[in-house]
Amino acid sequence: MLSSYFSFSQNQKGTIVFDRDLQEVTISATKTSKLIDDLPIPVTIITEKEIQEFSASKLYDVITKQTGIVSVTTKTGTEGLQLQGLDASYTTILIDGFPVIGRSFGTLDLNRISVGDIERIEVIKGPSSSLYGSNALGGVINLISKKQIEDGPIISTSLKHATYNTTSSSLVYKYKEGTFHISNSFDYYKTDGYDLIDTDLLSTVNPYSNYTFRSNLKYALSDKLLLNTNGHYYKQEQINIAADSSSLLKGESNIKEWSLGTSAKYLMNANFFQQLEIYKTNYRADEFLNTEDGVLYENNYFDHTLLQSEMKSSFTYKGLNSILGFGITKEVLSRRDFLNNPEQDLKFIYGQLDATAFNKVNIILGSRYDNYTNYTPVVSNKLALGFSLTNKIQINGSVGTGFKTPDFRQKYFDFTNSTIGYIVLGRDVAIDRLDAMQNVQEVVPFSELSSPLKSETSLNINIGLKYNPVNNLSFDVNLFNNKVNDLIEWKLVAKDENNTNIYSYFNVNQFETKGLEFNSTYTKANNWEIKFGYQLLYAYDSQVLKGIGQDTTYYARDPETLASIKLNKEDYFGLFNRSRHMGDIKFNYHLNDKTEMNTMLTYRSKYAISDSNGNGILDTYDKFIDGYTLCDIGITHQISLLKTCQIGVKNIFGFTNPEFISNITGRLYYMSFKINFK
Repeated sequence: MLSSYFSFSQNQKGTIVFDRDLQEVTISATKTSKLIDDLPIPVTIITEKEIQEFSASKLYDVITKQTGIVSVTTKTGTEGLQLQGLDASYTTILIDGFPVIGRSFGTLDLNRISVGDIERIEVIKGPSSSLYGSNALGGVINLISKKQIEDGPIISTSLKHATYNTTSSSLVYKYKEGTFHISNSFDYYKTDGYDLIDTDLLSTVNPYSNYTFRSNLKYALSDKLLLNTNGHYYKQEQINIAADSSSLLKGESNIKEWSLGTSAKYLMNANFFQQLEIYKTNYRADEFLNTEDGVLYENNYFDHTLLQSEMKSSFTYKGLNSILGFGITKEVLSRRDFLNNPEQDLKFIYGQLDATAFNKVNIILGSRYDNYTNYTPVVSNKLALGFSLTNKIQINGSVGTGFKTPDFRQKYFDFTNSTIGYIVLGRDVAIDRLDAMQNVQEVVPFSELSSPLKSETSLNINIGLKYNPVNNLSFDVNLFNNKVNDLIEWKLVAKDENNTNIYSYFNVNQFETKGLEFNSTYTKANNWEIKFGYQLLYAYDSQVLKGIGQDTTYYARDPETLASIKLNKEDYFGLFNRSRHMGDIKFNYHLNDKTEMNTMLTYRSKYAISDSNGNGILDTYDKFIDGYTLCDIGITHQISLLKTCQIGVKNIFGFTNPEFISNITGRLYYMSFKINFK
């Protein structure tokens, strides 16, 4: 988990440490520097140029523009990413190799993460638990900070203004002298929010502001010892407005987040180094609501701390790269809806071999052992192979296992929603709480709650082909299949004396996602470039698919005739919140030496978020959300060598769906300026 990455060589005086600018490299997938074209694992690199093309300020603005990645609203009302049809709780997000925490119901708010000082973003699809453990079952997204090659200071600043009185600005200062390198960045963001429904008293998104400060210091104490320290601080303030049955509630929501990491890297010789890392981070969210009379109505808090230490050794010999690492992690969470402050300890060890056989076949073999407190130890494995049929065709394949442990909420939650009228109990507290209640009616035998939850596990297969018929044209196809076992879901277990529904968490059935991704790029004489991406996705509950037409019978109601219809397998659409088809087209055109235009078209086909005919599954007779198309256009003009301006429109068609899609805000105009002082 590298906060920075350095390459090594030798000179006449011996071994020294120096920076090296590697083009199109990836660190996250293998924890080693490797050309992306040689990597037999599905990886997407989002470059700094792509980040700047549409004046992106936050990770959300960038990552949702990628093929096969979509932001969706979850069952709990939070918003998260899907990779290969897998939910956001299965994806690990890193900044310079260190994990980002503070998940609300399994998802991370991507608008917390600024990209003003980001050099590239690596997206690794498929399980990465063999290196990163839990929550990397679906993939890894790693943001890599900019690095400086030349000595001297570099200062850059940017300012952007957009619709809804949205303002974002950044200031970056870097200085390098020999092996000493310091980098500081500051980002500020403010918006008035927006309202998609005029008929109610609430806004879709309330006004908020936040700022982020990041700092990184690197220094070589000697020819063989490198120290690296980095930290960040984030703060957000937001107006909090809600409503109960009789009045409007007002308050505030505040988030504070900080992290501090340090590493020492020792180069024993040109082929062997060791690295020790210590990292601590904390995420704290507080919110309250008052009645119109100023009386406290609700008060919530969420406080999550993670401390991690890791030792890694790397050895290279004649084309064989090996990594061996081990470490410990400690997590503590405190929140209002928990009876205590749960802790979780982890000890882990992993290893990986990266070799080339017969001067042609690239082999990556990795394995990791995770030993959590109160859980059965888990072993995750991965094997990837890549080889070139010709100098224009490369075939890749990988198979791997992943896992996700039950989170604190699924174990210790004790939540009562008095407005709607339901109770949710974590698995570890459910028995005691139910025993303390009177006149409880069993829906599920309480004996089923006595055993602890098991970790979710997965098996993933990727098979890909890369074809470059000519230098300016490329094709990339990847077939994927994910099977997730012991899915954790909440279901009804009892009713209390007031007939209030009581839910808890269970390991239920298996689900599967499979499909293909296709990407193509064509460049014409550096004047224009076009990229095309498409994903076909099938996602379904394995038990439902097996039961339809056999032991289990499902019926639906025809929306026109209201007659009951017996369903067959063709009528089963699959999992909720998944679109069968998604695609995008990106077009970049240089109008002249100083001006270029960027256009992007994205499409998502129909999907459904709930069962509308009461049979418990998603079928073709349910109510679907219609597919939609978004179009963004931006123009960038280089005023001088160090000054750039941009204007653009996002969602130029003005598409909105206030009832079901709250994160698409309608047409947005923006203008930005960027100045580099060196």
